[in-house]
Amino acid sequence: MNLKKYAPYIFPLLVFLLVFFLIFRWFQLRSERANNELNFSEGIQIENLSEDEQISILRGAGDFDTVELAPEEAEESDETMTIPEISGLIRYEIVDGKVRFSVIVTADQEAAYYVWLHDADTNELSPAFALEAGKGGWVGTAAINTDLLPVEVVVSTSNDKNSVLDSVILRGMLQPVLEETQE
Repeated sequence: MNLKKYAPYIFPLLVFLLVFFLIFRWFQLRSERANNELNFSEGIQIENLSEDEQISILRGAGDFDTVELAPEEAEESDETMTIPEISGLIRYEIVDGKVRFSVIVTADQEAAYYVWLHDADTNELSPAFALEAGKGGWVGTAAINTDLLPVEVVVSTSNDKNSVLDSVILRGMLQPVLEETQE
């Protein structure tokens, strides 16, 4: 008779324990993911361009602005190392509130090149895209909202996509373009 007295409490207790376990597991996985990732921002929305837009930017057809990418300053201990000749530029245009841009890097060595966007105001770093080998060097294209300008474009090399800060090779700033007044 004692079992009938506690029977209505067994099922709700099991449900409560199951819900508690699932919430605990969710928090545990969430914290593991946060610890495994470098604290990169997800605030900068980067859009992939269509194939026609990519071709247009790469061919230079249109009114594009360019920004030269400056090589990263070498530390004193690294000066004795031979640094391969690397140069690059950013071609961009502002259309419909979006900055469509292309990063072109010419380098002598075969490596994995990654492009990152660094928001100087918030000091957040967002992965943009990996550069792919093309006719003119290493190329990648994307688009961002003009509200995010100015933004620094950072090019790095690495075998590990997450170690950007150790392997920065080129930097450049995308600045907002002041519209010319029409008379």
